[in-house]
Amino acid sequence: MVRPLEFEEDTVLSSAMLCFWKQGYAATSMRDLERETKLSTGSIYNSFGSKDQLFERVLDFYVTKVIGRRIGKFLESDNPREGILEFFADSMNSSADIREMGCLLVNTAIEMNNHTPVVLEKNLLAQNKVEKALQKAISRAIEAGQMSQKTDPVNLAQNLQMVLSGLLVKIRSDKDTSWHPQTLNFVSSLLV
Repeated sequence: MVRPLEFEEDTVLSSAMLCFWKQGYAATSMRDLERETKLSTGSIYNSFGSKDQLFERVLDFYVTKVIGRRIGKFLESDNPREGILEFFADSMNSSADIREMGCLLVNTAIEMNNHTPVVLEKNLLAQNKVEKALQKAISRAIEAGQMSQKTDPVNLAQNLQMVLSGLLVKIRSDKDTSWHPQTLNFVSSLLV
């Protein structure tokens, strides 16, 4: 008879997510995961499979809980142009701890040589999800008369995604925040 799970899966995934996010995939050991999740290595393997499979689940969790929340809050707001700006501002104005960790998607892309094809595909799909949400917000801003009818939503969303990725790398590596207003002004200048 199989023993029932004796843990809350979201709690374990959240703990594992923070561990991978802070340390990076390659630097995170099974001992680190044991300490953070409060599960034994055997329980982790029995419940999630390998470290790779746990990381795949963590990416899904991150996309749903972190990225999905941010998309819903900002990019699906009633004021799409303002929502895009707030999306970028929120990335820059997060707590110092979050800024130091950066973005799990960007960190994963940077560590791509350490990942399976499944993780790389999930990461790409997640980045595409953000880009598509930006594209929809841009289209809604155009329809609302907040941006020019000449704006190409696909092209602008791709460019904003690249700006966002670069911004998230800089946030992680630069404790100085004096550049934030200038960057937000730059993003605003693209939303005409």
